[in-house]
Amino acid sequence: MSIFSYDSILMRFLNFVADMVLLHFLWLLCSLPVITMGASTTALYYTCMKRIRTKEGYITRNFFHSFKMNLKQSTVIWLILLIIGYLFYLDFQIASSVEGYMGKIMLGGCIIFLVPCLFIALYIFPVQAKFKNSIKNNFKNAFLMSYRHFIMTMILLFIVGSIVILSFFFPPMIGLLLICGGGLTGFLTSTIFIQVFRHYIPNEAEKDLEISGEKFELNS
Repeated sequence: MSIFSYDSILMRFLNFVADMVLLHFLWLLCSLPVITMGASTTALYYTCMKRIRTKEGYITRNFFHSFKMNLKQSTVIWLILLIIGYLFYLDFQIASSVEGYMGKIMLGGCIIFLVPCLFIALYIFPVQAKFKNSIKNNFKNAFLMSYRHFIMTMILLFIVGSIVILSFFFPPMIGLLLICGGGLTGFLTSTIFIQVFRHYIPNEAEKDLEISGEKFELNS
């Protein structure tokens, strides 16, 4: 088989890279209004997980299908996360201004409450992309999944943390992120989320959902 044939390893890899770049720019474009960043991130994960599982290359169609379907709920989720993030920012500012032992206690308290919020933020948009539920139950399920699959959560944090750290200490990484950062992060973390979600979605049901484009209704 020629290395330039459509089914060769080289061509499959190049197609995957092209999909990753396209998905990155779709995510950036739909995140520009800022308020739609939640829906854009949900669509990113929906498309990544479907691309990995089915090898289907309809990136643009799948992205906008999910974006439209999840726009309302994902926007509310995103606004909630922004408010929580701003409150933590204020708390850290106040705690940092307090001197002595009390200031350290306040900082410690902020960190204790910040950790579960970070876990939820890590899971909430993939959960929204995959499961049909209320916003409240999606937050609850994101929290429970993050602790129930703690090792996977640590792997996810390692992936995201490594990308962030490399961007600070390895300048070429910044160029890579500008070209395909969203797609790269989405595909790397989606491989983990697929493993996690297999505990909640029967394989046959997932195949049917991938064909229909619908979401799985998870009992909470």
